[in-house]
Parts: sequence; structure tokens; C-alpha cells
Amino acid sequence: MRRSTFLTTFALTLGVSAAAFAGESYVRFQKSEANPRDAALQTAVAHFKHPDKNVEIVLYGVVHIADKAYYESVQRDLDSYDVVLYEGVAPGKTQPTEEDKSLGTMQKMMGELLGLTFQKDGIDYTRKNLVHADMNMDELKKAMGGSTINPLGGVMDKNQMRQMLPQMKQFSQFGKALMETMPAMRDNFKMMMASQLGNADMSAALGKKAMQAILIERNKVVMEKLAEQLTKTTKGRIAIFYGAAHNPDFEERLGKLGWSLQSKRWMSAWTIGNGIDEGQEPAPSTPQEQPKTQPRTNPAPEEGPRWF
Repeated sequence: MRRSTFLTTFALTLGVSAAAFAGESYVRFQKSEANPRDAALQTAVAHFKHPDKNVEIVLYGVVHIADKAYYESVQRDLDSYDVVLYEGVAPGKTQPTEEDKSLGTMQKMMGELLGLTFQKDGIDYTRKNLVHADMNMDELKKAMGGSTINPLGGVMDKNQMRQMLPQMKQFSQFGKALMETMPAMRDNFKMMMASQLGNADMSAALGKKAMQAILIERNKVVMEKLAEQLTKTTKGRIAIFYGAAHNPDFEERLGKLGWSLQSKRWMSAWTIGNGIDEGQEPAPSTPQEQPKTQPRTNPAPEEGPRWF
């Protein structure tokens, strides 16, 4: 696989693409000034206010494979919001193909290789304040004009994807065993990938049509859901919980509707070495009672919503 294709795959796996839009990024790579071996891949959480509304909107950028501790912090934040509009391509009427499933398989394999947790295993999607705000598989397939929801269909054909998956599984199993015994090697690999992903541009590799479907059309669905929620929620906080690649477009859309950025904080999704000081604010108090986060004893089911 060409390096550009691999980076595209990895950027899609994470839900990041710093250069997809001209707006300010919601993902960055930061190195410690004190020790160059300490670094972090970070995502941003931005807060918006409107002069005529008593509601705060939170753009909560996320990556789809990350440190377990990161998802624990994310969960505490999500529990504090009145409404969370969340990402996840839901099942459609037609059964998913092997190509449809392959991106999720890649996500899990890459997470295991790097010692990271898959988002579906780190976040509890049964919380009562969560509202689904995404397409289903049939809608996304139609938007992409193809027979698969896997955006890599625009980068490689079905045969290439079928050939690549067994190779990746073998590499993942071997690499996982090796890196578990050599944490310095794992950190070096994470450092290399994180520094590249801070400037990854999916748009150049995938083309306008795939980018339009994956980001723009799905963002339109979210904005419709947001408008609906704003008729029901007259005060409090509404979060949009999506891959960080979506947020520059969300920020632009909110600005056109009169919402202005009030604050922005960064969270370390990947801690490399000893990480860096986030300067992160504590999670706000919970306005509604939510069950305490418990570690999962079983992995999340394979079927159900899928992420990019």
C-alpha cells in the first residue's frame, strides 16, 4: 500500500483530517518542550454561545481509537450535557457487505497494534441524553454513489481491500505481540503516526464526491437534528459528539447562524511517553443524574453504528 493511502486509511480510522477544510483544526500533534520523547495527539472541545439563546453548543471533537483514560474523561464530559448528538452510521435495510465492515476491522486492528481502545468499547451509548444524529448505511451508500459505505472504495478496489485485510491482520497480530514487549518501539511508532496525522489531508486522496458524502452531507443531518433539539431545549448545553474532522465545517455553519466561539480546550487522545500538560479544565457538574461509568466486561457488539 502506498504511504499516502496508508495515511488516508489511518486518518479515516481516527476520524481526523486536519487539512480537510480551511478552518481551524480540531486535532493537533504536540511535543513536550522539556523532553522530545513526550508528546500527544490532541483533540479540541469548543464552546459556542448565541446572543438570543440561553443554550450553549459544544463541538466535541473525538478520535475513534485512543487511550482508555481519554475515553473515561470524554464519558464524564458527555454525562454532564443535557443532549449529546452523536455520530454513528446506523444499519440500513440491506445487509452490510464485507467491504462495509472492513473499515471497522481496520479500526480495531490499528487500536490493538498501538495499545489503544476502540471508541465503541470506551463510550457508553446507552446513556439517556444521547440522540443519534447521522445517516444510515443505505443513505450513505446513496450519497457516495456506490455499493459500499467504505470510503476507501475510492482509493482501492474490492480485490485490493480483500487482499489487504488478511495482511493487516497478520501484521497486527505480530506487531501487537512485538510492541507489548517493546514499549519504546510502540511509542516511536505512535510518535511517527501522530506527527503525520496532525497534517493529514483526506480530501486529496478521496476526492470531492467521497468527502462530500462523508463529511458535508452527514454534517447537514446533524444540523437538522440540532435545529430540532433547539426547539425542545431552551437552556442548558447541547454537544455535537463527532470525529474531529467534521468540526471545522460545523464551526462555519454555526457562525453563519449567529453562534460565536467562547472557549476552546485541548485533550490528549494519545499519550506518548509521559505526554504533555493539557491545561485541561475539569468536567463541569452534571445537570442530570447519570449512572457512573463502569469498565466494560465485554466488548461492544460488532453490529450496529459504525464510525469513520
